[in-house]
Parts: sequence; structure tokens; C-alpha cells
Amino acid sequence: PEGRGGDGGVYARAVSLQLRNVDLPEEYQEAVAEKLSAQEDIALARNERTQETTKAETELLKAKEEARKIMNKAANDANVTLTEATLKAEEMMHAFETEAGVIAQVKEVMNLTTEGVLAFMANRLLAEAPKLKVTAGGAPRPTRQRKV
Repeated sequence: PEGRGGDGGVYARAVSLQLRNVDLPEEYQEAVAEKLSAQEDIALARNERTQETTKAETELLKAKEEARKIMNKAANDANVTLTEATLKAEEMMHAFETEAGVIAQVKEVMNLTTEGVLAFMANRLLAEAPKLKVTAGGAPRPTRQRKV
């Protein structure tokens, strides 16, 4: 159709086109590949960092839990030891108080002096321990006393 453009050339109208070969420049393809590789490396590094951080946090939690268990056991052991020692001390105090009461009663009932109570207790000890051997050493050595 003449008269459209006014220069008398040939015109064509394309309804559809089919591209058979689109080549991108080699440098462009390499740049895209390098960028994708770098992005993958970054993502991998982030994942590895997350994994290592998680591992470290897990180990820290394990160590804290183990430390807590050790401290609890130590505190418990200390409490048990203190309780046992307190009970033993109370038991001994009760035994001493009872014995002191008995000795005071014997002293009063038998009208003994302190030396008499000690002699009574020594006789009782010897009576209850028949295999006990008592040996007296030689006479005491004289001591020199300086007069001031």
C-alpha cells in the first residue's frame, strides 16, 4: 500500500516471530555465573555460621547444666555433712549432759568429794574392763624448783 509512508518503500507486517538463537556475550554469561556462585557461597557461609553458632550454644547449655548439677550435688553433700555433724554433736552433748547429771547425782547421794567421784569412776571402769591392765610406772622424778 502506497501512500502510507510516502517514500514508496516495501512494508511488512509480522503477526508473530520465532527466535531461534539468542546468544549472550561470553563475558555477560561468566559475570552472571560468578554472581550466582558468590550468592551461593554467601548463603552457604551463613548456614554454616548458623550451624556453628547453634552447636556452640548447645555446648554452652550443656556445660551450664553440668555445672548446675555439680553445684547442686556439692551443696547437697555439704548439707548432709552439716546435718550429720550437727546430729552427732547433739548426741554427744546429750550423752555428756546425761553422764554429768548421773555423776552429780552419785556425788550427792553418796556424799562424795570430787576426788571420791573420780575414785568411784576408776573402780567402776576397772570392774567393767577385766582385761584392762594397769601398770604403774616408777616413782616420779623429782623436779628442781627455783626459788625466786
